[in-house]
Amino acid sequence: MNTIKEKAHLVFWTLGILLIALQVLFSIVYPDSTLDINIHDTYLVIAYAHLFNVLGTWFILCGVGYWILKLRRITIFGWMFWLHLIFTVLFPLSFATTNMDIKPTLENFRMIQYIESLWFFGLTLFVLGQLLYFLNIFISTLKKVKSR
Repeated sequence: MNTIKEKAHLVFWTLGILLIALQVLFSIVYPDSTLDINIHDTYLVIAYAHLFNVLGTWFILCGVGYWILKLRRITIFGWMFWLHLIFTVLFPLSFATTNMDIKPTLENFRMIQYIESLWFFGLTLFVLGQLLYFLNIFISTLKKVKSR
């Protein structure tokens, strides 16, 4: 378990490269694949390629943050790392698993509400995971500075 904390940057870099590879795949194979989101009265259309590109870039940037801590020999909190990783990965999974072309009819109203709730829950966990990321870096750095 200690080794995974030391290689946290590699975990995020690998996931980031994988997401960017998926972005290339979706751009070439499925150029018109979009994610349609209906939030209250706003209708958003996002290409999967763009979603994978943004998330892949974010994963790589998180890896850079963990790598800088490793270079400075700052030990991160393992539980915060794991929660950050799980909450960050759940966000793209909540989008990928619920992309269904459901026509907005009265019979499908419950299913649409369920999907919107799942997306909101995934987004909330993603934001919480990023807060844990910054807290992990901040508290770990403060702990290192105090111990000198």
